[in-house]
Amino acid sequence: MTNSEADQAIAVTRITECLENGSADLDLSGLQLSTVPESLARLTTIKSLDLSANRLTALPEWLGNLTTLDWLDLRGNRLTALPEWLGNLTALTWLGLSGNQLTALPDSLGNLTALTWFYLYDNKLTALPDSPGNLTTLTWLGLSSNQLTDLPEWLGNLTTLKSLDLRRNRLTVLPDSLGNLTTLELLDLEGNGLTALPESLGNLTDVAWFGSDGR
Repeated sequence: MTNSEADQAIAVTRITECLENGSADLDLSGLQLSTVPESLARLTTIKSLDLSANRLTALPEWLGNLTTLDWLDLRGNRLTALPEWLGNLTALTWLGLSGNQLTALPDSLGNLTALTWFYLYDNKLTALPDSPGNLTTLTWLGLSSNQLTDLPEWLGNLTTLKSLDLRRNRLTVLPDSLGNLTTLELLDLEGNGLTALPESLGNLTDVAWFGSDGR
């Protein structure tokens, strides 16, 4: 049995155990999976799914049927794009997509209005679509180590944010609407090309950590 076959066997065993004991949590992280076992589709009441640190390049369409998921970890895979059906998972409160190779985000992400934690570190995003402006319950948004050159005005709509990480992008200016984020406690802008900051950031009186290259 090859290492790949052994890892698949471990994954199938964990899925079977989850089915048998009725667990709502499944950990398939670090198994070097290149595909997701189809037997996982039977876990229709699962709440938490960890597929991090694998070798996934695409996600099967049936994952969009697991609509009870509130925690989904896809960090550290090889995803280059996300399917539109991701927007079906409207119970999600935590979504980890860091450490992939994403260049764009689907518009359907705007359906995930229960999200409070959203991690997109270490991808290849150059711009953000308008639809995440609907995610007005977000408290943590991680966008560091991408290739963003500007930010949309809708970021100012995310008025429940406590942490916004924008380190190591290609930003030269910031939208004035960031000054609306008066609940922010952490704002990190280091590693960009900022030469000045908007005066509206003076409204962010609760920020305990403020990292910036701007002067």
